[in-house]
Amino acid sequence: MIRGLHFQTPPADHDKLVYCVQGAALDVVVDLRVGSPTYGETETFSLDGASWGGVFVPKGLAHGFAALEDVTIMAYATSTEYDASSDAGIRWDSLDIDWPFAKPVVSPRDEAFPALEDFASPFSFGQ
Repeated sequence: MIRGLHFQTPPADHDKLVYCVQGAALDVVVDLRVGSPTYGETETFSLDGASWGGVFVPKGLAHGFAALEDVTIMAYATSTEYDASSDAGIRWDSLDIDWPFAKPVVSPRDEAFPALEDFASPFSFGQ
């Protein structure tokens, strides 16, 4: 299963601390900050419930993950409350991410997000 790539748009954008409580996940972040030297680039991290390692995801980056075990539980701590009207995302398969599945399970919501090249980012580098 793949979740993402999610974020909240301004003014409800937030920093996020993500960690794996149980199971294992391939965690992915994508820079969406216009003007950033790393705009559109991805970073991946291995997270698992045994180590409880975490990833800090600052404002302007999208986040997603692939659950690598049947029972994988992810937890988030965010700097703002969830705001459904600011919830957004980009398609999980619109970037060169080496997902660990040939045919993943993806929610209809995540499938409906625009590709990165069709996304007008509200985020700016250095602000």
